[in-house]
Amino acid sequence: MQLYILVALTTVVALARSDPVRQSEADDHPIFARAGIVPKKAGLSGFEGVQTQAGFASLAPYIGWYSDYTPNTQDHTGVQGVPMLWGGEGSSCSVTSARLKSFESAVTINAPKLMFGFFEPDCDCPLSSSMTVTAAASIWNSHLAPLATNGSILGSPSLCRQIDEDFLTPFKAQITHDWDITSVHINKLDLAGIKADVEHYRTYGKPLFVSEFACVDDRNGFTPCSDQAQINNFLKQAVPYFESQSDIIAYGPSNGEGLGSTWPFFDSSGHLSSTGKAYLNIINSL
Repeated sequence: MQLYILVALTTVVALARSDPVRQSEADDHPIFARAGIVPKKAGLSGFEGVQTQAGFASLAPYIGWYSDYTPNTQDHTGVQGVPMLWGGEGSSCSVTSARLKSFESAVTINAPKLMFGFFEPDCDCPLSSSMTVTAAASIWNSHLAPLATNGSILGSPSLCRQIDEDFLTPFKAQITHDWDITSVHINKLDLAGIKADVEHYRTYGKPLFVSEFACVDDRNGFTPCSDQAQINNFLKQAVPYFESQSDIIAYGPSNGEGLGSTWPFFDSSGHLSSTGKAYLNIINSL
């Protein structure tokens, strides 16, 4: 499969842009001079230990990156690990302290190529890191901003409120070093919802990294899709759209908690589920 090179892609897919003005602004961002941030757009947002699942080996030849929400995500079977500082001081979540200590140990050894932070600080524990803007900015300035001086690419906090988020603008005003890539979480029913979220995050003028996406009815709460045909159609629309947008440099389906029993990509034995196989079939044909 052809290696995904960001600089070349800006020309190849220029005619496919849905919003030439905003995408052009992101395309001009200096981060695009650093080709190959991830080797392929398609990836996988997983969980701790996802790389040991049998289904991961099936996906590995066709994905360029994966995440497991930890600060020391290792490359595995040719797939680039994308680490994250999940949360920090100011978060009362039970996993925060251990993950912060793990981050401090990991970056002491080696500055990562790419580091994201934080995981949905705008929503509550235990599924999100629950941090105020001020607390998140403080930890960013003390722990993440210094990585940039060593060449690390920084990804913004990911937000659970999607198009309704009001976190990043005040956060940006309080940090000492801006993020390079905007991390996007998308939980929508259809392509129209996906596009609406993307348009919102384009206002920050940065390349977009869709670090999670899933088929979810979020109009009145959070109801994961349960019909396999609907999920398959959702994937068939989402993946080509992500591939066609030059300012979207990566995308990966979510496999976190709260997504029901049909969407998750792995069955109880660790092999690909029907949804995982549907995703594999789509990215295999790219």
